[in-house]
Amino acid sequence: MNITKKWIFVLVVITFIIYNVTAKAANSRYNNGSLPTRIVEVANVQSRLPTNKLLLPDWKQISLSQLPGINQSGAINGSPYNQILGYDLSRTWTVGMTPDEYLKMGDISEALQAEQFSLQAIADITSIDLNNVPLSEFPLIEEQTLSHLAKVVPQLAQTPVKDIQPVAALLQTKGIQPVNLRLSQIIKQYQIGQMQLKEIDLSKFSLTSIPNLETVPIQDLTNWMNSFVKNIPGLGQVPLGLMPNPIIEIGNLVMRIDAVYGTAENQRQNTISGSDVQGFSVSCTQKDCAYVELDNLENVGASDRSYEEGKQWISGKYQEVEGGWGLLKAVNNGREPTGRLPFGKAFKVVVMEPDETTDTVDTALYFRFCAWRKGCTPYFIGPIPFFSYEVNALMFVGNLDSANEQSENFTSTPTGATRAARSNPSQSNTVTSQVNPCTFTNKGRSIINQSFNGVNLRLLGNAIAEIESAGSGDYKAVGVYTCADNGLNCGRGLGRYQFMSYNPYAVQLIAAKTGGEQFLSRVKQGYQPTEAELFEFFPPADQDKAFMADIANKIQATQSEIDPTTGQLFTGERLIERVAQKHFGGDNSKVDASSSDAFGRLSLKDYGRTALALYSNNNSDNGTLTCASSFAAK
Repeated sequence: MNITKKWIFVLVVITFIIYNVTAKAANSRYNNGSLPTRIVEVANVQSRLPTNKLLLPDWKQISLSQLPGINQSGAINGSPYNQILGYDLSRTWTVGMTPDEYLKMGDISEALQAEQFSLQAIADITSIDLNNVPLSEFPLIEEQTLSHLAKVVPQLAQTPVKDIQPVAALLQTKGIQPVNLRLSQIIKQYQIGQMQLKEIDLSKFSLTSIPNLETVPIQDLTNWMNSFVKNIPGLGQVPLGLMPNPIIEIGNLVMRIDAVYGTAENQRQNTISGSDVQGFSVSCTQKDCAYVELDNLENVGASDRSYEEGKQWISGKYQEVEGGWGLLKAVNNGREPTGRLPFGKAFKVVVMEPDETTDTVDTALYFRFCAWRKGCTPYFIGPIPFFSYEVNALMFVGNLDSANEQSENFTSTPTGATRAARSNPSQSNTVTSQVNPCTFTNKGRSIINQSFNGVNLRLLGNAIAEIESAGSGDYKAVGVYTCADNGLNCGRGLGRYQFMSYNPYAVQLIAAKTGGEQFLSRVKQGYQPTEAELFEFFPPADQDKAFMADIANKIQATQSEIDPTTGQLFTGERLIERVAQKHFGGDNSKVDASSSDAFGRLSLKDYGRTALALYSNNNSDNGTLTCASSFAAK
């Protein structure tokens, strides 16, 4: 080989390495409880690597009712505050509740301004039919007097009472027979302005039975701030990105997770975590300073040490800071987990468990309670599972202005929390955390920590992804169009595990999203979805969720079947081989068959053996180098 050819070969190898580094970085695992995500292009003009892609929550598809359930129960006694606030602060929340179930309109007023909505505006967004919504599902209406309704509902005062069915029914209970008198006339003549509709059964009437009620801004109704979000029809389903004051990314800084450190750390002062009270550079000077170290990674070497490099985001599980304002500042002793507000004031993003053994870290959301214009508690309502990251993954940080990040001499305080116990210490790849375990139900059985009947589901998923996605574990992969079952099922393999688009688990998750059924119909006809469409309708968390459920059912079913090779039930390595074969060829495929797919890559038997080998070798992606400092929406 001459010198020129050698140099060409070297350049090709270098290009291949750089490409693989970047491709794998773009596929860093995120586990966000099935939150819809969107793809964002990430670039750094100083970087020698190509443009990367980042996953962010798609706030235009995520509502309060769609956020994961809270992982810790709690309660607050509002009696010391209720009278002065004119607002019932008392609250109880239990594990599994979603934010719309424990947040009130007053809590989200400053951050989201949802009270500006009318019921019609909500219906226009969520496509609910107000004609089919009983008036009883809008409890706020019970607190309105007839005089107030006549004042705030357009044209209602001039409407004949006989055309306002609930009011007519209310008057009949008082022996008043409405004829053609208008509401204003009835109120004046019979002095009934203080009567309320709660005196009758409102389930018999629809929301539209009070003409023009749907056009009234919620803030015009008496005591609106005391209404739970779930009690405003459709509001819990309104995407946070479509609120009057929508959730958006604040700033544009994206950083790379360079390393994670556990609770043995202390004396950390180059931080970017804290609170909106003490600033977002609160030092950790005592014990339990677990943290994530972040770099902008300009990728030009250690000689370029920018302000952003080596920043520390301290764990809010182990460190707390001062929070809250106004009359509610003292709630929870005025303390909240240290963290950041990269998406605005609605909730706080908190780093939870940096796990050095797996190079992973969980994050969570924390909400707060607010009394309209009188104060807010610290952010202490949580944790709500959010994203999980691996080392070298890209993480959205938001604004990082050195002038605004200064926190003088503030230091955080240890919470005294302890590390969650690991269910199987011998398996370092299994991430266990009190915040974000992989949990789902399979025929009444709970599957936690990604293990089922002795099979590590995560490792098996990695093995299958290694085969299906040519080693990249690519959540963006889209397979060729094919038909099975004599043409009854047609579609494409989607994502990391190449789930066929007609797989029941995939169908259930995709169809539940707005436009999902139309998406499935198009794919069934041969349409090839784009990356953005795949992440919209079948995001990585859903791909993982579908795989876990499907493969767990395959394990359970296969364990009760006889292995024709041994004459015994499928167990151990043969169980893993057969489950992998079913994933490849279907549940009814022949054991160890020599048949293959349309590409003729592997026979059914070889597929099982390959999956077993990868599973046994504990083949996992240890993370790869990426670089970025800012992003621009795609």
